[in-house]
Parts: sequence; structure tokens; C-alpha cells
Amino acid sequence: MVKGRRQVTAMHKVDRQKNELADMLLASESLRVQEIAQRLNVSLPTARRLCVALAGDGRATRVRGGIKRLPSNENVYSFDTLQNEHAEEKARIAKHASGFVQSNQVVFLEAGTTLRYFAMALAERIHNREISNVLIFTNSLINLDILYPVQNNIQMIGGRYRHERKDFIGYLSELTLKGLRFHYCFIGADAVSLTDGAMAMDMNTVQFDAQLVTHATKTVVLAHSEKFSKQSLISYVPIDKIDCIITDSALDEGIAAAFRQQRVNLVIV
Repeated sequence: MVKGRRQVTAMHKVDRQKNELADMLLASESLRVQEIAQRLNVSLPTARRLCVALAGDGRATRVRGGIKRLPSNENVYSFDTLQNEHAEEKARIAKHASGFVQSNQVVFLEAGTTLRYFAMALAERIHNREISNVLIFTNSLINLDILYPVQNNIQMIGGRYRHERKDFIGYLSELTLKGLRFHYCFIGADAVSLTDGAMAMDMNTVQFDAQLVTHATKTVVLAHSEKFSKQSLISYVPIDKIDCIITDSALDEGIAAAFRQQRVNLVIV
């Protein structure tokens, strides 16, 4: 128990140091490891690890000898900016996906803008009494706000809160998954590839989702058609481990044919 408390305290300390480092970058275009170590009163190895961690969070760019601030024109994820893009397509994807959930099941809803529409569609089915006694887990504050008024049997996965994504992530989130099993997990993706499966740019998201899918009997990916023509950083679930991919009708016919030729369960709505 003491060891566990020490681990949690250490994680909180790292998160605090990363936030301090991010604040330092607001005033400086770049920072060298030596300067970071001095200003945060940490060792050089710790300063280097903080640089790696902040870059892994998508909050900075690694350069030789330190880090630099993300360019203002870089495509940094923002839930507030993206939530209303392709609203009609996301709503269709979400409505179809919500039909997978049946009474007496345990499901996990990941964070993301398409998953926001999924939470709305699922809330409507629960409100209309089409399904009942569904135990819902999520790491998304948005999903919680949408579902709680109609479903009090909802469990929130805690951890470090990310304002730009409206979700919780990190060591405590991953620790909570241990021992849990879900009938379905519903996840999004920054990119979808026939060779690499579901992919993401954010290292923390990759690490969490890679664990999440191992706790679910079936994994369903909700992805707008533009995600099939994008490139991302890391694959967190290979295509043969995805039970179903749901996308919209704007998907290129050639891409759809290639996925189906490989017997991927691709649903276009």
C-alpha cells in the first residue's frame, strides 16, 4: 500500500513538472535541457525525461539538446474546435454504432468528438427504454455529462485531466483497467490504415487504448472517412484485432474495396 501511494505521488509530481515546463514554453520559443534542469531544480536526466514526456503528450517538439514550442500553425488537437466538424456524418456513424449495445452489457466509451455523438445516441436509446441495465465506463468528461442524466450506472475512469481533449489519461487510468472486462469498447482514431490499423499521434492515448482493447471482447472503431487518408504516428490496435470499423459514405470506393478484400468488417453509413 505504501509503495502504491509513493508511485501515485511520483506520478503527480511528474505531471506538475510537465505543466510547469509547458508554462515555461509559453514565454520561450525553445528551452535547453540545462536551463530546464536549473529552473525546475531537477537533475539533467530528469529534465531530459520531462522533455520526452511533454513531447509525447503532443505539447512540444523534441530538438537536439532540448525542446521547442509547437508552431502556431501546427495541427494541435482541440476538442472544442473539432466537435462540430462533420457533424452529420459523425451522428450517422454514432447512431449505427449505438445499435451494437444490448441490455445487461458492460461497455467502454473512449473520448473523442465522434464518441460524443455516440454517447448522445446511446443516451437516446436508454431514455427511450430500448435497452436497460447497461454498465458504462468512460474516461471522457463529455460522455459522462451526456449520459449521467439518463443513466446513473456509469463509471468514470480517473487519471490526469487533459483540457484540450476533455478526458482523463495516464498511470491511474491504466491502473483502473486492470481486472475489468467489457463486452464492447468503442474507440476513435486519428488515422485508419489497412496495414497499421487504428493509429494516433498522442503517445498517452496510444498507451491507454492499446491496453483498453485487450480488456474488451469486441473492439469497434468509429472513424470519419477522412481518417482513412491521413497518416499518424503509432498503431495501437492492428487491423485484425478490430471487430468492426464504422465510417461514413464519403469513403473512397477504392479504399473500401481494399479493406473488404482483406475481410475487414467495414460498415459504411
